[in-house]
Amino acid sequence: MVIQRIQTLYLIIAIALMTAFFFMPFGYTQFTDAVTGSTVEEPLKGIMFIGLIIPISVCLLTLALAIFTFKSPSIQKLMVIISALLVGACIGVVIYILSGGLIDENPEYTTRTLWGGGGLLLIATWCALGAAYHGISADQRLLRSYDRIR
Repeated sequence: MVIQRIQTLYLIIAIALMTAFFFMPFGYTQFTDAVTGSTVEEPLKGIMFIGLIIPISVCLLTLALAIFTFKSPSIQKLMVIISALLVGACIGVVIYILSGGLIDENPEYTTRTLWGGGGLLLIATWCALGAAYHGISADQRLLRSYDRIR
């Protein structure tokens, strides 16, 4: 009996995407000087916000545990579900930050946030976790069918 372990590949992809999200800008803060009209953009990265560092770190930990709990598919599925919930929390924090979480009341310049492409890494991570969950479920069905044949 051969069980395909494609979900391990999906979990490794999810770890790579979450690690990349730490350093890729998911948005930009644009500062416009009221006097000169010049604008400066600063990237917003996941490593800059404690509200993202903690869930991303815990998510990376649960993803690593999910890889090493391959002998128990039910625990592996639980770790994937917890990771998906943490990714959902990160998506919520990113939307909050970019929708108006950064407000500055300095009259000398105006501040606004712009969307960047780094937030799509979280969506891709969610897709990889869904594929991993599907692979684990397929392995569980395969094991149950082999148990019935005996």
